[in-house]
Amino acid sequence: MPSPTVVYFDHAAAPGHNPAPFTSGEAGFVWLNASREFESDTQFEIPPNTLHALHGHGVVEELNQLDLSLGPIGGGRESVLSPASMEKATHLFYEADRMTYGAIHDLRVGRRGDFEYRIVVDNRGYQRVLSKLQFLCGRAARMGRGVRLKL
Repeated sequence: MPSPTVVYFDHAAAPGHNPAPFTSGEAGFVWLNASREFESDTQFEIPPNTLHALHGHGVVEELNQLDLSLGPIGGGRESVLSPASMEKATHLFYEADRMTYGAIHDLRVGRRGDFEYRIVVDNRGYQRVLSKLQFLCGRAARMGRGVRLKL
């Protein structure tokens, strides 16, 4: 069996110009409005660099152990972390940040046919988004809101 052709994520490419399975996600708040209906927003996009690092480092699996509404996250699905989960989620993002500092991570994203897709994580970009996720969860905790993640 011939070895697959390896395709690396191109950090310099314009958004949307990397082939599938390189995908992005998003994060935002969830709250009850005056009519007691759930609303959500998008605070920021989670770029492919961070999304695939979160999967590759096992953070998504750990998030799925928390109190989630709408089922597990991952594979492009979205879910909501409850307000009670904010402290634990913040801790997971801090730990992910600590784990990546100063290291090079070459992660497998997936395989389709004769192609294996990989990403070399840009740690600075990853840490910037982890910082946003930490801040989002901290604000959500203070406001009594949940956090919507699409990963």
